[in-house]
Amino acid sequence: MRETGKQRIIVVDDDRAMRELLRRQLVQAGYDVVAYDDGRAALQLIAGLGSGIILADWSMPGMDGLELCRAVRELEALQTLRSVYFILLTAHGSKDHVIEGLGAGANDYLTKPYHSGELLARIHVGARFLRLQDELLQRTLEYHKANAQLAVLTQKLEKLANTDALTGLANRRRLFARLGETWELSTRRNYPLSCIMLDLDRFKGINDTHGHDAGDRVLCDAAEIVRSAAARPELCARFGGEEFVVLCPGAPAGEAVVLAETIRQAVAAHVAVYNGTQVGVTISCGVAERTAGMADADALLRQADTALYAAKERGRNRTYVLGCDGATRAAECGEPVGNAAQDGAVAHGTATHQAASCSTRAASSASTTPTTATPGTFGD
Repeated sequence: MRETGKQRIIVVDDDRAMRELLRRQLVQAGYDVVAYDDGRAALQLIAGLGSGIILADWSMPGMDGLELCRAVRELEALQTLRSVYFILLTAHGSKDHVIEGLGAGANDYLTKPYHSGELLARIHVGARFLRLQDELLQRTLEYHKANAQLAVLTQKLEKLANTDALTGLANRRRLFARLGETWELSTRRNYPLSCIMLDLDRFKGINDTHGHDAGDRVLCDAAEIVRSAAARPELCARFGGEEFVVLCPGAPAGEAVVLAETIRQAVAAHVAVYNGTQVGVTISCGVAERTAGMADADALLRQADTALYAAKERGRNRTYVLGCDGATRAAECGEPVGNAAQDGAVAHGTATHQAASCSTRAASSASTTPTTATPGTFGD
C-alpha cells in the first residue's frame, strides 16, 4: 500500500459482479485497485504492504470480512502493517451487525445496495485518515530524530562546559561540583576526604623562554601525568593557570601524600619536547584532609592551598600536608615530605600507606630522598 501517488484500495468480495462494479467505480475515481474473491488470498498481499484501504464483504466463504478485519488488526498490533482503514460491506444493516463489525476493528461500514456517491465519500474519508496518519508518523519520526540530535548536542555542550579545553581535565566549574558531591558524601558517611593542590614551579619562565606553545605542551604533559596517576581521573581538574587539583574520597592525608609524591616525582623525571627542544619542569604539592572543624568544602581547598604555599616557600618541588594542629607538616603531624633535608628537617618516612583508594600508581612509600630540579629547568 503506497505512501505517495494513488491511494491503494484492496477490494475483497466473492461476488464477481459486485467485485467488478466496485473496482470499476474506484478506478474511475482515480484509485489504484486490486480485487480478490477470497479473504485468505487478500491477506497474503495485505501482510506485505504498508498502509491502505480495504473494502471487504462481510459474508464470504472461507475467511469472511469479519475474520479478515480481525487478522489485519493483529498484523497491525505486531507492527507488520503501519495503518489500514477497513470498510465492511454488508447486506445486514441492523445495529447489532454494525456494532459487531466496529467491535472487530472496522473503521466504517457500507450497506448493500449502496449509493456510488456514498461509497466514494467513505473512501475519501479513509484516504484522508491515512494521509493524516502518515503525516503524524512522519512528524513523530522527525520529533524523535530532533530529540536524538538535541541529546547529542546537549552532551557535547555539557562536556565543553565541564572540560578544560587545553588539557582535557575537568575545569574549575566541574571541580567545584565534584567537590560538593564528595564533601556531602564524606560528611554524611563519615569517611575521609583529602585534597591535593599542585602547581608547576616557575612556569612563567617556560613561557618567557620557550613561548606559550611550549608552555601549553608542558601543561598537557603534566595533566596527563596527573590523570594517569589518579585512580579516578574524573576527580582531577585544572584549577586555573598552571594549577591542578586532585580529590581523593575515602583516602586519609597519608594516602594522598603518597599520590602527591608519585605525581611530583613523575613530573620531575619527565621532559617535555617542543620543536626539538627539551623542556623540564617540577611541581609543588599541598595536601589537606577534611576535619570536623572545617566549615565547608571551600575550607578544604583553602587548607590544601595553604600547604601548597608552604611547599613553595620551602623551596618548591616538594609535598607538604596541613597537619592536625593547623601547621604545614607531613602526614600524621610529621615533617615535610620531599626535599625536607634541604630545609634542615628530618625527612618523613611514615607516608607509606598503600594508596588503593586514591592512586593506582602510588603503591610504594613516599620518597625520603631530596629531589631537585634539573639545571636549566623551570618552576614557579
